[in-house]
Amino acid sequence: MHMSRARFRWAAVLAGMAVITQAAPAQADEPGGAYLLKVVPAHGPSTVRSLYCEPDGGTLDAASRACDQLRSVDGEVGRIPGETGPCTLEYAPVRVSAHGRWHGVPRHFEQIFANRCVAARDTGGILFGE
Repeated sequence: MHMSRARFRWAAVLAGMAVITQAAPAQADEPGGAYLLKVVPAHGPSTVRSLYCEPDGGTLDAASRACDQLRSVDGEVGRIPGETGPCTLEYAPVRVSAHGRWHGVPRHFEQIFANRCVAARDTGGILFGE
């Protein structure tokens, strides 16, 4: 049976989330965090990155800086302070999401922004940056 690219991508994303969920600590008092970070533009390719904290790593280039941000807000992406700075007024909607666990507690964040620059800026500049 032939699987479309979109279905294959979603299957890969779901498989990655299963791995992150299994690798994450099972108890709330255990250290660490694990997230699957997605950027899905209305048009064009999506990006998916992994982020692990304590120890810091994953496929996100700035893992240590991202984990520092998450540590400051108890792993809640929506509480990371936005940065200041200009972004174009271009309307190119992008949906960003971060799903995972922080010290054993499930954490989920998903929001649509006017463009990728605004998404990165308004979420602290690291998790969903280029």
